[in-house]
Amino acid sequence: MNQKVILHLDMDAFFASCEQAHDKTLKNKPVVVARNNDKSIIVAASYDARKYGIKAGTPIFEAKKLAYGELIIKEGNRDLYEEYSERIFNLIKEQFTYKVEILGIDECFIDATNIWKKYGNVKNLSLAIQTAVYQETGLTCSIGVSFTRLFAKMGSDMKKPNGITIITKENYKTLIWNKPIKDVIGVGVSSLEKMEKLNVETVNDFIKLDEKIIENTFGLVGQKMFQKLNGIKNNEIAYWDTTMKSISKEKTFEKRNMSIEEIEEVLFRLTEKVVIRMQNNNLLAKTVSLSIKFYNQEINFDKKEHKKRKSYSETFIEYTDSLEKIYSTVKTVLDDIYEGESISLIGIGVTNLLEKDKLVKQQTFENIII
Repeated sequence: MNQKVILHLDMDAFFASCEQAHDKTLKNKPVVVARNNDKSIIVAASYDARKYGIKAGTPIFEAKKLAYGELIIKEGNRDLYEEYSERIFNLIKEQFTYKVEILGIDECFIDATNIWKKYGNVKNLSLAIQTAVYQETGLTCSIGVSFTRLFAKMGSDMKKPNGITIITKENYKTLIWNKPIKDVIGVGVSSLEKMEKLNVETVNDFIKLDEKIIENTFGLVGQKMFQKLNGIKNNEIAYWDTTMKSISKEKTFEKRNMSIEEIEEVLFRLTEKVVIRMQNNNLLAKTVSLSIKFYNQEINFDKKEHKKRKSYSETFIEYTDSLEKIYSTVKTVLDDIYEGESISLIGIGVTNLLEKDKLVKQQTFENIII
């Protein structure tokens, strides 16, 4: 493959699967996420529930009948789902590539153009990602692989759960063009009504339409869809996450009497994790901070000060992703403030982040001005 290689990763029955992974007693049981009210409809259903014919949108009263009294209803836990989501996306960025475009809490695009060869082929890469996600979370995901975003996204839905579908320039007409047009992502109700009048039922029917008819009936939206369904363009991944303002890691100590050597070892490992995440996201930092919570061992103490977190920061002259530079800075801060007190928590964070490519462009521009 010389063209773009795009993966679309879609978690399987995400909300319900998170509930099962979090509570092992729910494994292999018909779990649904919904308000426990007979008039409510189901938001998500585990694959064990789907065996009974239960799916998202099924009313609770009907699901209870289908599952013969075995239905387990969870009210939903957004914090839990977001925690799993963050673990999954961070894992992909740290172990595979920073070129990840997050689409929602349970799906993302991955630009694998420059990494798939390390795994021999795209299937091996996809299997490696599935294995890593499962080992980290106990959850499964389905992956679509293709040379465009649309085909990759449609592919991830073809073999669920835990499936891999590879759509190439050689097979996309067979895999995509035979599908109902209503199954194409981006085709809305209004477009479907117009297609019905043109007797368009499949993708192939739409492709065969005269381009003038497409232009006159559907306008620019139809023209773009025609291009996408022919595998033209539609292959850029917006992987830079402009919402990322900081990266941090911290560790809580279970025992109070930690030696300075043990504390420094923990601090180094935390710094290492932060730097790896920076590098995997192609980021540089200008400010580093050290956070500490001390145990107050005196009998009489101020409750407001007890275990209060204190933060100390340093700002570099230049942006950096150097492990040595960042660790030496936080260690110096630790040496300055630590007087042998018992520590309950220590953390390291970086802020004032900049994408590495943007720094290069910025420096080039400054050199031109000079």
